[in-house]
Order: sequence, then structure tokens, then C-alpha cells
Amino acid sequence: MKEQDIPILGVCRFSMLGRGDWKAYRNRTDDELAAIYEEKARELFEPERMDARLATLEHLTLRSMSQQTDQNFRFLIVTSDRLPAEFAARLTAICARVPQVALRFVPPMHISDAMHQFVAEEGLNAPDLVQFRLDDDDCLAQDFIRRLRRHAAGMWRNANFAVSFPSIYYCVTDGPTEGIYDWYSPFFSAGAAIRHNSRTIFDFGHYKIPESLVAVTDPHFPCIVTHRGDNDTPRHAPEILRKRGMSPAAPDQIRRAIERHFPYLTAEGRALCTFDKVAV
Repeated sequence: MKEQDIPILGVCRFSMLGRGDWKAYRNRTDDELAAIYEEKARELFEPERMDARLATLEHLTLRSMSQQTDQNFRFLIVTSDRLPAEFAARLTAICARVPQVALRFVPPMHISDAMHQFVAEEGLNAPDLVQFRLDDDDCLAQDFIRRLRRHAAGMWRNANFAVSFPSIYYCVTDGPTEGIYDWYSPFFSAGAAIRHNSRTIFDFGHYKIPESLVAVTDPHFPCIVTHRGDNDTPRHAPEILRKRGMSPAAPDQIRRAIERHFPYLTAEGRALCTFDKVAV
């Protein structure tokens, strides 16, 4: 397949209810899930949280998608059909501004099942798809799609392969450890990508991907990952940040990254990832 013809599909879960790799759903029986969904819906759809997530989706995640130097890709956002009408309308309006986005409201299900449904609806050839994942509070460098396509073309003879961009700015946006941290973390979820002839990227624990697939890591540019206290991952104590190998990012380095890789960030976007606290 010619490089420019390689199909790329990004996937983002936005306050979705359903099985996946979130901790609340692990090792639960179907009978337990109904109560868990009710509890999780109250948590996910809390107005302050929804305002925050709609802001990061708009100014970080979708801003990074709309400003890619290679615009030839699709981006699927899967959310719950129980999303309150006010937030569903706001989400729909935000997504409508980005031509690559397809928004789906689904009943509780596994994210992989939602992906398979979308692929079938769109008549896509699943074994040829290069899939990547991105959370609704993270964003990618403007050349992400271009470089992902280049790596995919180089490995295309492998039916199954994976790509990771492991250089990360980990932005703790509240609490006592607030700050921007340098972190090298191969196959962290943001921007992790695979091609597989039958499975989706959510069928793998993202850190386990290189144990199963031919894999490439590309540290050429960083990803931006934001973390608030209401994330699925607990707020980190200083000793946990150090144990994971995170260190405070140098202001000069951040300024260069904004200029080279994230020039698309608006004032709102820079504030959401605390980049506004670094003089540009």
C-alpha cells in the first residue's frame, strides 16, 4: 500500500460507560455492572467535571487533531448515550468543528465493540487500519499523523505492529505537585498506535503492547498529558513522580517545544496544561 493511502483512525473515549481498561470495570461480572454504571455515571457527568473535560477536549485534544500537518485521518469519539442533554449538545457542537471527527453515542459496551461497529458502518478494512488512542485531556504534536504514517509505511510488511511516541510532558494541573514534568514512558496511552488483523488497541494493556507486537518508539517530539485529581489515575505524591522517573521540565525546553511542536495551542490550551506559567 502507498504511504499516503494508509488509513489512520484515532479513538477517544469521552465519559463513556462500558468495559475497557478503566479500573472500575476490571474483573466485574455482568450482574455487577448495572450498579457500577449508575455510580460511574453520577461521577462522570458531574457538572464541574464535565466542564473541565469539555474544555480539555476542545482546546487540547481536538485542537491537536485539527492542526495536524497531515489531515488524512479519522478520529472517533465514543461517549455514553446517557450523557445529559446539555453536555451532549455542547459535545456535538465542539466535535462538529473538526472535519475528521466522528461522534458516536453508545449504550454501555466495550470500547472495542464500539470501534468494530464504527469500522463496519464506514466500510473500513479493519486489518489495514492503523489505530491510535488519545484521552480527552491530552494532545499530540502537530506532526504526529505524518510521522505515524511514515513508521506504518516502513513496517507495512508486518501484519501486526505498534508505534509509540514516548517523550511526554506530564502536566499536573492541581494539588501540591502541580508542575510540568519530563517523562520518558514507552507505550504510555497518549498516541500509542497499532495495526492488527483482528484486535483493537483497547484489547491490549498499552504497556504490554511491545510484548506482543513488532514495535517502534520515536522520541522525536513530546506528547502533552494532563492530570487532575479527578482522573482515573490517583493524584501523585512527589515520591511517586520520582519513582516513575519524572523530573521538572526546563522552561527553555518547554518554550522550544511550544514553538516547534505545539504552535497551535491557544491561550486557553496553554492554561489548561499550565504552559501559560512558562513565559513564551
